[in-house]
Formats: sequence, C-alpha cells, structure tokens
Amino acid sequence: MRRYLALFLGLMFVLGFATSAFAITAEIPSDTQAVVAKGTTQITLGGRILARGWYVDNLSANLPANAESAAAYTTNVFLTVDAKVSENVRGFLELETSNNMAGTSGIFFWGNHDTKPYAELLFRQAWIQYSGSGLIGVPAGIKAGHQLLALGEKQFLRHERFGDDAILVFVAPTKELSIAALTAKLAEGDYKIHRDDIDGYVLLGTYKLDKNNTLGLNYTLIHSDAGAAPPVYKSLNFQNLGVHANGKVTGLSYAVEGDLQFGKMDGLVAAEDQKFRGYGIFAKLGYKVDPVNLRASFAMGSGDSDATDNKNKEFQTLVGMDTQSFIARFPNYTQIYERATRTAANNQSITGNIRTTGIANTTYYNIGMDVKPTKDLSLSLDGYILRATKAWTAGQKKDMGTEVDFTGSYKLAKNLSYFITAATFNPGDYYATSGFSGVADKTINLVVHGLDLRF
Repeated sequence: MRRYLALFLGLMFVLGFATSAFAITAEIPSDTQAVVAKGTTQITLGGRILARGWYVDNLSANLPANAESAAAYTTNVFLTVDAKVSENVRGFLELETSNNMAGTSGIFFWGNHDTKPYAELLFRQAWIQYSGSGLIGVPAGIKAGHQLLALGEKQFLRHERFGDDAILVFVAPTKELSIAALTAKLAEGDYKIHRDDIDGYVLLGTYKLDKNNTLGLNYTLIHSDAGAAPPVYKSLNFQNLGVHANGKVTGLSYAVEGDLQFGKMDGLVAAEDQKFRGYGIFAKLGYKVDPVNLRASFAMGSGDSDATDNKNKEFQTLVGMDTQSFIARFPNYTQIYERATRTAANNQSITGNIRTTGIANTTYYNIGMDVKPTKDLSLSLDGYILRATKAWTAGQKKDMGTEVDFTGSYKLAKNLSYFITAATFNPGDYYATSGFSGVADKTINLVVHGLDLRF
C-alpha cells in the first residue's frame, strides 16, 4: 500500500476516488447561492461540481482477485433551484448528471476525444412542500415528490443517494414531539397494473428530551401483490420496527439503533414461502479532546444459516440499489467492503443485492479518529474488523477481513476543497471458502482524490 500512496503523492492527479466525507447533502448553504427575488417569491440557485480521479487494484467481479489495476476520472454535476413561493409554500429541484440515462448513475467518465461528455441531467430531487399551522392549530405540513429518505441512524433505510417518489405528512403537536407518515412508490412495474407495484408505508415519531438528545420510533410496511425478478413471489408483506437515539451527555456523543423484522413473502410455490425474522443493532460513541475526536462503533446485522426452514433470518436493508458500478455510490460505512465487494449478504429478498447491503449478515467493529489541525485541514482515520454474522454454506469461514480508511480534505478557497481518500481491504477466509470462482488472496487498494466546488 505504501508504494501506491507514494506514487499517488508524487503524481497527484493521476489517481483518485470518492469519500464519505463528501456525501451529497440535499441543499447547499444559502450564503453560497445566488438569490433572485420576484414579488413575494424567493428563488435560490445553487450547484456543485465534483471532479474525481480513481484508482483500484485486485478487484474483479466484485471479488478480491489477481486483477489488473484500473484508473479513471469522473465528474458529477448538480444544479439546484429552491423556490420559496411564500412563507408556507416551497418547491425544490435538483438535477444531477447521469450516464446513459441510468437512474442510479451520477457520473460521466472522462475521455471522448473532441466531443461533449456522455452525460444527461436527471432529477435527483423534485418536490413540493406546504407547511403551516392554520389547518389544525399546530405546525403541520405535506411534502410530495421525489425526495431523499432515511430512517433513524440509517441502518435499515438510507435512500439518500438518488431518492424515492413519496408523499410525507408531518405534524408537531409540541415543540419536542414530531410525528410523520410516509408512503413511497418503491417500484411501479406496469403502471396499468397495480399488482406488480412495490409500495412502502412508514409511521415515525421523534421526541427531543432536551436540546442535545433525541429518541425515535418508526414502523415500515413494504407491500406488493406480485414481484418482478429479482425476486419473484405471489405477495410481499415485509415489516420493520426500529428504535433509535442520538445525542450528547457530558461531552460524550452517542448514536444507537435497533431494528426487528417480521412479516411474510408468499412464493410461487409453498416451498418458496418466507417468514422474515431478521434484526439489526448499531451503536456509536465519540469523545472530543480538541482538536481530536475519538470514535468507536459496533454493528450487527443478522444472517441466515438454514435455507430449509422457510424463515429468512437475514437482516433486510434498503441502502441503495446495486445496479451500477460502485463508483456511483457513496459509502454507508466502509470505502471498499460494503460498496465495492460482494458482502456476506446472501438472501436480500426485497432488493436482490449482493453488494451495497449495509450490515446484512455482517458484524463490524470500528475505531476511528478525526482531527482538524487547522481551520482549513480535516483528517480522518478508521479501522474495521469485519465478520459474517452467520455462515450460509458448509465449510464457510466467517472472517470477512479488515479494512483501513483514510480521508483528508483541505479548503483551498471559499466553497472549494481538495480531498484525498485512501482505503485498503485485506480479505479474510470467507471469500476463499464460499465457492466463488476467480477469488485470490489479494489486498484490494482504492485511492480517490478530487476537487469539490459548491456554489
């Protein structure tokens, strides 16, 4: 790994990759945007240009392998329009580049001779929001359209990369209590037939104990009367009950989440019926000794070691569809294992994913630190021990491997940063004992750097 880092530092823009420190937010701070006022309407224009260089080696078909290294440059472009029509009415639009009209691609690759880049602009967000207190006497509102969604500490549901079409209604009976209900169209299928839709329904509430501490509870039902491959089924009634909390107590920051899953999927034949019995646990602690922030976290998503009992005990996750290159994704926790390689997940009945599966059938231990030596320089270092929660085939080992992730960013000017991310994943015995073809005991290295401009 050292020689790759030395090469990177020497050549600078020859190598590069993305980093979780630059995960896209829904909006850009207003002081970086142009504001156009028209009557009582305020229109705020903004955007982002993210240019990155990538280098990866020993990765092939989502597995550690004796593979040729790869290098590329990409660009993401975002344009936003925030229209505050009145005190109570708001519309928000965000366009992002896409490659070949793919809804789960956000980039275009460099290198087209003397031509424009192969990129389209698709809506990442497009929603309308009305809020006020006139109807029921307390703050309430509705938000409808394509929007970014997440629940709790984002272990079960995290659709913040490309979003969902949804309707959200919310009310705040008191300043401490917020209650919301959501319906989302996860899959439309043939719009003339309702049976092949996949619909999500969510109820959630949060309560602020004080200004620093929040508790939350949420319930999700995912329903369909007929599935389309993958997977295929007669009906789906999957349910997730989640609790979470986050905050700070005497300088110690914390975040916890627990999820319990139940419900049923009726297969095309009785032998394919499944009862969901998964669970997920997440805990994180942090303590800041200025200028260093020390962190530790633990997560466990259940797995399934018995394929014959008609019970799917694997933790089901909704953290992004796995239909494009990992380059299109932002990490959920690790830079390599969770988004670039095949994970320990083996029975994701809702998405069919084999990567981008969050903590499904995965247990990890993490320690990390953040340091800010100057106001313009930020550095982070994380180490992970990764294990399969359950072995799902005879003779399979649970050791997934270890990963070390480094991130650094330097503010060159107002709203312009240069960043570097370096990650190395040393695969464990799991891959060699799972029957995958082409697997080699090779360390996967990933390096990404680039420029991030927000305006």
